[in-house]
Amino acid sequence: MPYVETRRACQSRVCYKAHSHPTFSIGAVDSGQSVFSSFFAQPRRIEAGALVVIPAHVEHACNPLPNGEWSYQMMHFDASWIAQLFSELSGDLSAFQSEFVPCIAPQVIQNIDLYHSFSALNRVLFDPEIPIGLKEQAVVEVLTEIFLPEFEFKLLKKSAYFNQHIARLGRCLNDSARLWSLQDLSQEFGISRYAIIRLCKNNFGLTPHAYQINQKVNQARQMLKHGVSVLQAAHDLGFADQSHFHHVFKMHAGISPKQYQQQCFLRG
Repeated sequence: MPYVETRRACQSRVCYKAHSHPTFSIGAVDSGQSVFSSFFAQPRRIEAGALVVIPAHVEHACNPLPNGEWSYQMMHFDASWIAQLFSELSGDLSAFQSEFVPCIAPQVIQNIDLYHSFSALNRVLFDPEIPIGLKEQAVVEVLTEIFLPEFEFKLLKKSAYFNQHIARLGRCLNDSARLWSLQDLSQEFGISRYAIIRLCKNNFGLTPHAYQINQKVNQARQMLKHGVSVLQAAHDLGFADQSHFHHVFKMHAGISPKQYQQQCFLRG
């Protein structure tokens, strides 16, 4: 099923850099404790049985407590697929119509029944003996009957600060052919470097440099899924070398590019 990606981590001590992805994501804590943080929400300590719903483009990090470890599950859904599912229920797509800027706030849900339903769905998706049709049916049923009714879909307040620049800025920063410096962006948009930083933080939750690196990692995910070699992906995305690409990718994804690609092939 091309619209869903799922993974598990057991007894992990891996810490992630603040990042975002273009998917609608749901995480569940199986054991241990973690701190969920986001520019768009208050920090929250979460533990076994908690669910975290992270809409597309929301900057976030979820890391174990110091010297601690935790186990968790993640599902990443194609945002347009989720939007279509939601439109079938409400007919309103306005909450999903944004190319770069997050529209919906993240939410932590403490509900043990939902946690068990999520875990059961993940077991179905991981089971190679279950046909694709039944897996899709399970996804639609669980999301429609359980998660979407529970999720608040609280819209984020739009920043008015230099808002007229945000669409073009998003397109510039998503251009994998170059890495824009603050000075270049300031000259391109005719506003101060401070204004560029604030504009990015208010809308993306990340600084211009961090946002560009994050987008390169998201682009790398897609390339690796489609069979592009790690070396070629590193070159095409402008990383200094394969070692640098490996380090950056792992800081954002929690696993190496090679491990990520292998998992994609196994699921495929």
